[in-house]
Amino acid sequence: MGDTYDSAAASHRALRAIQQELERHPIVTEVRGFPAGEFTRVVARLETKRWGRDSEDATFTVRWFAGETADAIPEFSFHYSDATADFGWHHEPNPHVDGWGHFQERNATGTAYSYEPHSFGSLTPARLVWEVMSLTSSRLKTT
Repeated sequence: MGDTYDSAAASHRALRAIQQELERHPIVTEVRGFPAGEFTRVVARLETKRWGRDSEDATFTVRWFAGETADAIPEFSFHYSDATADFGWHHEPNPHVDGWGHFQERNATGTAYSYEPHSFGSLTPARLVWEVMSLTSSRLKTT
């Protein structure tokens, strides 16, 4: 009997790889997966002073869904948040943009998001960590 695909286990494996890469990143001070045992998200605490931004409550939340089948396109989000900024890169269906990849940012009043299409260089979990952390660094230095 062959192996059966388990989307929850595949998603958890991707999030574990993401957690391991985040732990290696120099701005990350702590990374935890939730819920314990079979992750649906990973939350990292960031030391943004290293990027020239003074924020004591900066977090980076990653969600990943591998899809219902082994050949499905993954849905994910890498989302930054602190007291004054709320933005992220997402790969999922969204009525506000064409295609799946997009950047979204909460507006100054905090009531709605603006959206821009975005193409990812890879859909591999570990590679995405470094790509999106670089994008986040650049975004924080311009805000």
